[in-house]
Amino acid sequence: MSPKNILNNLLTSGFRFNENEELLKNRFIQLNSIFISGALVALFAGMLRLFMGPHVLGIVDIGCAIAFTSLMVFLRRDKKYFDITSTAVLSIGFIVFTAIILILENSQSKLLWYALFIVSSFLIKGYRFGLIATLTTIATTYILEILPFVNLHVENKDLILATSTYICIALFSAYTAIAHERNIENLKESNQKIEKQKLKLHSQLRTNPLTNLPNQYALEEHLTKFKNNISLIILEIDSFDTITSEFGKPFSNEIIKKVYQRLDKIASKDFLLYHLFANHFAFIIKDYTRDKDINFMHSIKNLFELESIKYQEIDISITFSAGIARKNSEKIIIQANAALSDIKKRGENGYKLFENSEKYDKQQKNNLYWAKRIKEIILEDDLVVYYQPIINNKTEKIEKYESLVRARDKDTIVPPHIFLEIAQKTGYMQIITKTVIEKSFQLFEKSQIDFSINITNDDLEDTSIIKFLKQKIRQYNIDPKNVYFEVLENINTSNKNKNILKELKEMGFKISIDDFGTESSNFSRILTIDADIIKIDGSFVKNLDTDKSSIKIVETIVVFAKKIGAKTVAEFVHNEDIFNIVKNLGVDYSQGYYFSPPLPQIEELPLKDKGKVAKPQTNNTLNHLYI
Repeated sequence: MSPKNILNNLLTSGFRFNENEELLKNRFIQLNSIFISGALVALFAGMLRLFMGPHVLGIVDIGCAIAFTSLMVFLRRDKKYFDITSTAVLSIGFIVFTAIILILENSQSKLLWYALFIVSSFLIKGYRFGLIATLTTIATTYILEILPFVNLHVENKDLILATSTYICIALFSAYTAIAHERNIENLKESNQKIEKQKLKLHSQLRTNPLTNLPNQYALEEHLTKFKNNISLIILEIDSFDTITSEFGKPFSNEIIKKVYQRLDKIASKDFLLYHLFANHFAFIIKDYTRDKDINFMHSIKNLFELESIKYQEIDISITFSAGIARKNSEKIIIQANAALSDIKKRGENGYKLFENSEKYDKQQKNNLYWAKRIKEIILEDDLVVYYQPIINNKTEKIEKYESLVRARDKDTIVPPHIFLEIAQKTGYMQIITKTVIEKSFQLFEKSQIDFSINITNDDLEDTSIIKFLKQKIRQYNIDPKNVYFEVLENINTSNKNKNILKELKEMGFKISIDDFGTESSNFSRILTIDADIIKIDGSFVKNLDTDKSSIKIVETIVVFAKKIGAKTVAEFVHNEDIFNIVKNLGVDYSQGYYFSPPLPQIEELPLKDKGKVAKPQTNNTLNHLYI
């Protein structure tokens, strides 16, 4: 064993410095107590000698005690406990300190200080060894003093001083050691509590508090343990925002619990159920075989179609949209979510199996590009607004415009479907809407032309939107009655959103419902919005010349709109036949490429044949249209 290891073993009772730091801390506290005890003994002895003599030695004792204490304080400054270097210096200092006293003391007291040094060395190894050394030294001293043929030249006062010193040091060290053992016990209890807290926190982090099911974090962990032959189904409860907005959060939470209870009936060791968040659940299907996941999806659908969820005497019909991904990989959750997102775009109550295609990879690259690019476009003022005319079907003249955002990406004008979804997910939607408002107000400044601007749920939740609009009205001298705000039919009709829409109406703005007829088409919800215009979704209009069911849907919407005093606009009017059909159905306005695509500016130039809508031209202005 090297000298360094021997010193380390001596000073720390065998504990290594890279082991439990708390134990080392307590051991060095005990060691520190020994050094303080030695300094106090020297100070006490020196004071006695100043009174009893010899005085010179008393001064030396006190000086040594002060010098050693100062050295100890200097080495311990700004330290939580001794390190190996400072401990070694203090130990050497203690030995030198004791040696000086041994050399300078009279012969009658040498035994006292020699014994003190021996005892202190034993105490470094632990208080039990120190007690044994103390008792042994005291017993030997008294025995030798009693023997007639041995003369130690030790006076009674020296024996009393030695005995009391040994006892003080032993008791002090015993106290620190006992405290050390208690600290160890407390440390064990504390560690046990910490471990319990860790286990509790671990469970909380991996459990959904509403259903106590494992959550997405747990799902991600579990997927790393499964082999390749699994399938993942991610389920989303359809129209859940509508349930929450209509009945409140506590009600929707109870619905989620009841959905979980029903799903749990078909869960098993081969079909593992997870509650990811809010209205999203998931199943891991182990040992995947052909169409096992598809058949299971049909079982889920049948389970909820047979019986609705009932709570507080209210029946709620539950349907799911689902994304399915097969073969375990790092991207399996992303793939299932991509399939879910794709089926949601087509409508609700369906499922889609992820296909690892070039189209998906291209879309992912496009999303990454626009997630970075959209901020640059906003900062460089490369958001531009295009305007598409809306035609009065009776007069066949332009009566309004819709403001539509575009992005200038280098030398290309990019349509909104390329970047708006990414902008919304990255938090830039509110900035884009305000930019469209600003540029539209600037274009229509001091005019009486009607124009519409699209707003989203994000915009309605923007607390600064009302203040912003009031400021821009004054700045550009805009009459609010000429401005329509288009909102999607399936917006969140929370009390906050309804209050914002009501305040917009009170300011003089008009409200238009965009894409009516898709997804959660609920005619009663329109009444809560108090719409001035209903825009019929283009998916019905574009097929009016070939699809009789579309004609019935459009006719129903027109009748409903007339009853509530709202005007109607047909989108996607792309040929003369469809234009004639929407006029015959009683639709008030038309919009589409049959008249004009969205263009970067407008011009008020008359038509050659006034009163009729001319066919689209190839130029970049609206000079073929009469206002």
